[in-house]
Amino acid sequence: MSDVTQGHVLRKDEIQGDILHEYDGIEEADNQLPLWWLGVFFGTICFGIAYWFAHHEYGLRQLPGERYAAAVKEEQFQAEKQAKALAAAAAEKGLDSLGDNPDAVAAGAATFKGMCAACHGEKGEGKIGPNLTDNQWIHGGGAEDIKKVIETGVGDKGMPAWGPILGAAGVQQATAFVLSIRNTNVAGKEPQGEVYKEP
Repeated sequence: MSDVTQGHVLRKDEIQGDILHEYDGIEEADNQLPLWWLGVFFGTICFGIAYWFAHHEYGLRQLPGERYAAAVKEEQFQAEKQAKALAAAAAEKGLDSLGDNPDAVAAGAATFKGMCAACHGEKGEGKIGPNLTDNQWIHGGGAEDIKKVIETGVGDKGMPAWGPILGAAGVQQATAFVLSIRNTNVAGKEPQGEVYKEP
């Protein structure tokens, strides 16, 4: 074994640089690490220390889980606020007025597309479920009837109860969308049920 400990160089290698140690034919160079690597290494340590103090020690910033919980809470608050606003508007002008509320109809359209289109079609034209755009309704075409069917479902027909999933605001929004497409007569599934005449 050859070992030089006083900074003496055994030999110079074109690729590795100064060879300082050799043992059983294994040569070891002792070159400086690249400055960019050292910068990243020490920068990571500094970032970790700053992160610990900012998030854990002094609570200057929220952790990701805390931010998520706050966002969910805010979303629930906004949904409840919208549900109260829609309920107030429905109480004042009647449930039928929801179909004229553009915000409720737009939100209901998104809900309908995600939850209802598989059975009722993208435009409400009917697939497995009935056409919602004609003037014939199986369980009644009034606003209260539509809301009740969305909320509680029709078990024997395969219509799930969406009330527990959508909440009050979601049910009202879906009702608003269905009211907005009622009597638009989009070509699709043949009419079913009895003719509904608006009062």
